[in-house]
Amino acid sequence: MKSTIISVVLYAILIAGLPMANLSPVSAQTASTTGANDIDKGDFKVGYSPTTLAVTPEKVMPKEVADMLVEIANPLNEIVALPYDVYLNFDVCGQPNAFYNPNTKEITMCVEFLAEFERVFKQVSEKPEDVDDMVFGAMAVFFFHELGHCLIDVWDLPATGREEDAVDQLAMVLLLDGTPEGERMVLSAAIFFSISSAEQDDRELAFWDEHSLDQQRFYDMLCQIYGSNPEKNEHLLGEDALPLERAARCPAEYKRIDSAWGQLLGPYLKD
Repeated sequence: MKSTIISVVLYAILIAGLPMANLSPVSAQTASTTGANDIDKGDFKVGYSPTTLAVTPEKVMPKEVADMLVEIANPLNEIVALPYDVYLNFDVCGQPNAFYNPNTKEITMCVEFLAEFERVFKQVSEKPEDVDDMVFGAMAVFFFHELGHCLIDVWDLPATGREEDAVDQLAMVLLLDGTPEGERMVLSAAIFFSISSAEQDDRELAFWDEHSLDQQRFYDMLCQIYGSNPEKNEHLLGEDALPLERAARCPAEYKRIDSAWGQLLGPYLKD
């Protein structure tokens, strides 16, 4: 596995080069009539928010990481309107995690996640290049998951079900753009949840948690991959993967999710 800094840089390049292209087509299904350009008062910025820096002014990111995060922020700013600035950063969090903080308006990807993903995916492949690809793919899913939390917060978007499920679905919609790369990213995250679930003691399952259980997220992600292109993804069907009973509903489920997020985001996408 490459060093943490290089891994983050390569991850940022990969993110910047692929999923942004899918944001406009997905949401263009319901064209905006409210004038997203008129309500755009902020930007995605790289770094730590003024609120965070007021408490920890010494906090900095390596320049290589910041430069590559700019490659994520720039295309987002071309597409998504914001009412105020939102900050993107990597940070040391003390645990493998990623989160959006509504108080500081920050999307934070924790560097500890890289090591955790590497540990998990080494159980799948001994090839460093395969492990790297899966790490980057899983990180992409988690980034867009947190982007979903951010957009729900800043634009007060409705989420009639569990918000965690809704933003998982947004990540799927953005990444499942018909490309093999997008499908591999989502599949990497699904594999991560499957292995994480297998490592858990059933007595420690957090049924009270706002997130779906890891095994449920695994099946949901397989369902969305299959539903986005059933003919191409028949290999995902089977007793050890996506059961036929669930698969039969996945194309309609994916279409509904795609349409719902298109309608929610449409007013906030720039021309």
